[in-house]
Amino acid sequence: MKIIDLSMPILSNQRWPVICKRVLDFKKGDPFQSTTFTMSAHAFTHIDAPLHIAPDRIPINDVPLDHLAGPAVILDISHVQPNQAIRLDDLKKDSDDIIQEDIVVLKTAWDLKRSWNSREYWSEAPYLDNEAVAWLSEQHLNVVGFDFPQDYAIREIPERHPRVEEMPAHNLILRKGIYQIEYLCNLHQIKAKRVTLIALPLKLAGCEGAPARVIALLD
Repeated sequence: MKIIDLSMPILSNQRWPVICKRVLDFKKGDPFQSTTFTMSAHAFTHIDAPLHIAPDRIPINDVPLDHLAGPAVILDISHVQPNQAIRLDDLKKDSDDIIQEDIVVLKTAWDLKRSWNSREYWSEAPYLDNEAVAWLSEQHLNVVGFDFPQDYAIREIPERHPRVEEMPAHNLILRKGIYQIEYLCNLHQIKAKRVTLIALPLKLAGCEGAPARVIALLD
């Protein structure tokens, strides 16, 4: 069995500041090394729960783990170019492989085309058009995973935080109770159409999302 790590490293950058503080340090003569950190629950590879887009929805700590681990189908759309809208025809090419309650992962290999540590990762990213989002939201899935900023308006954050209606993937997919895994990487290492995917978010009580370590298991 081969394990592929699909998670970004957590390193402070211009998009996602991370504050790390060494509270115990061997260099200071402390008996242990210990670090605290502060960061957004929606930075780096993370999972969104429906509470992210509407009140009184399920928080991340109540998401059933059997929805976040299991069979996943990889939709290879790595042909898409910078600033290109991903359309329904792009998704339907391999849609016969989708089974109800699957995890569906959209593979653009965007992290090979633009560094996730650059502004261009967002400003030049491909994105889902409304028809493609609507189709995904109707497929009775457990999870949809992305290795690119899935909504066009994401590129405007943090200068402006768009309304939920401007972010159709968030609005339609989460509203259907389908969880989202954002900012996957290393999907180019997966050649198979189906894998076992395990995505485990931090159990942040009452929160609408959490960072996650996501892996793919290949036979």
